[in-house]
Amino acid sequence: MGQHGQHRHPTMSRRRALGMAAGMAAAATCLPTGRAVAFVAPQPVGNDDRGEGHTHGHGHGHRERLIPREKMGTITFTQRDVPGRVGIAASAALGVAPTMGYLGGRHFPEDPTDLGPLVPLPGGWRELFEYLARLGFEQIEFAGYGQNAANPGGAAPNPAPDGVVTAQSRRDYLDYGRRLRRLLDDFGLEAIGNHGFIPATWPGPGSPGGAGMTTNDRQRFELELDFASVLGMPFMGTGNDPTSANDRNKEAWDLAGDKWEALNDLARPWRIKIYPHNHSPAYNFLQDGPMVEVTEDRVTGAPIAPTLVRGESGKRLMQHYLDITDPRRCVAELDIYWAHVARHQWRWRYDWEGNRVEDIFDPTRQVARQTYRYALFHAKDGDRTADAPGVGNGYGIIPFGDDRSDIDFERFYRRIGARNYHNSNYEQDNAPGGAADPGQSLRHTRISARNMHALRG
Repeated sequence: MGQHGQHRHPTMSRRRALGMAAGMAAAATCLPTGRAVAFVAPQPVGNDDRGEGHTHGHGHGHRERLIPREKMGTITFTQRDVPGRVGIAASAALGVAPTMGYLGGRHFPEDPTDLGPLVPLPGGWRELFEYLARLGFEQIEFAGYGQNAANPGGAAPNPAPDGVVTAQSRRDYLDYGRRLRRLLDDFGLEAIGNHGFIPATWPGPGSPGGAGMTTNDRQRFELELDFASVLGMPFMGTGNDPTSANDRNKEAWDLAGDKWEALNDLARPWRIKIYPHNHSPAYNFLQDGPMVEVTEDRVTGAPIAPTLVRGESGKRLMQHYLDITDPRRCVAELDIYWAHVARHQWRWRYDWEGNRVEDIFDPTRQVARQTYRYALFHAKDGDRTADAPGVGNGYGIIPFGDDRSDIDFERFYRRIGARNYHNSNYEQDNAPGGAADPGQSLRHTRISARNMHALRG
């Protein structure tokens, strides 16, 4: 499980090179006429293992890559504008103008202001996969499977119309999965996971209503496992915490542990692990003590009227989840950016006597103490803001390795241990530039790929 994908040779495979060449040839046959320049994907990563350049402040020397080539991926939420638009080849076939934008000039990404000429932009899965593969990404974490119906592979069918899996919807969905798998294979890409369907019910007395898992939930969950298996995924997940972090009571998180162990038991025949994803609230403090009276504001320390709250031992919500679930069954995905936001936000707690206590979260230590529980990361970068501790997010989202970065990824990856185990997926929530700059998500992806390749330690 942890070593999935390591069989690949660190240089570009012949299959992958031929697949990308074929894709480029196909695109070249349908270029629009006029003054626009045809989309040309960045050159493949060469055998020097460096990508497109060097990240700021990280000379290579003889230091090893901190994100192994075969473990470098991206979640398609970053490029979510790309699958939904009509691609270059489909535009030519339809006789319509492609979406035009900027992918960077000859000095890009070293000079991020060099936008280059206006060019047709990739659209749909096939052209996005080609672009990502040529940047050196080897893994794809899906944030939904849909794309514009005009693109190769067609539209993603509804797996459960009106919440019910039918024989026809099952056939259509798995057929689409096979088409999607062929597109991945064309460019040597591995589907590492997804943010998708997690049922509300599960086998066990704690399931809502006490009646166990509903038939509709089981059939849909098993269909999603079949789909993930077609894609070759070792993991299947969600974009959410194990349960709502709005409820910080220990009992709610105990129940979440039961649910996720049960779901992983169901997924065992598929040899797929089911994982939750963490945002900052998952690293707030677990409410696990008695009711206590507090007289100080949690963030500022200013006097407040006597208030009853539940005491906190200092354990974080996600840590409690990891403590009560079986490490052989349950893994998680850490968003490195949101973990640093948690460090900024959740700095004080009320102990079991009602005292206000400063207790600062350390994302690196959180992973290092149980590194094999965190099979996946979102490699997301941040720029510190002027927010006071405990106020706002404390960081703004930026491309990975941007010069403004205030997250020490070198320290993080060097200290967490288990090198070559973790699957790192670049994510940038604000990458798409909308109608004003439709090429922005792809340019930011190119910047981030270069810096992920160049991160050494």
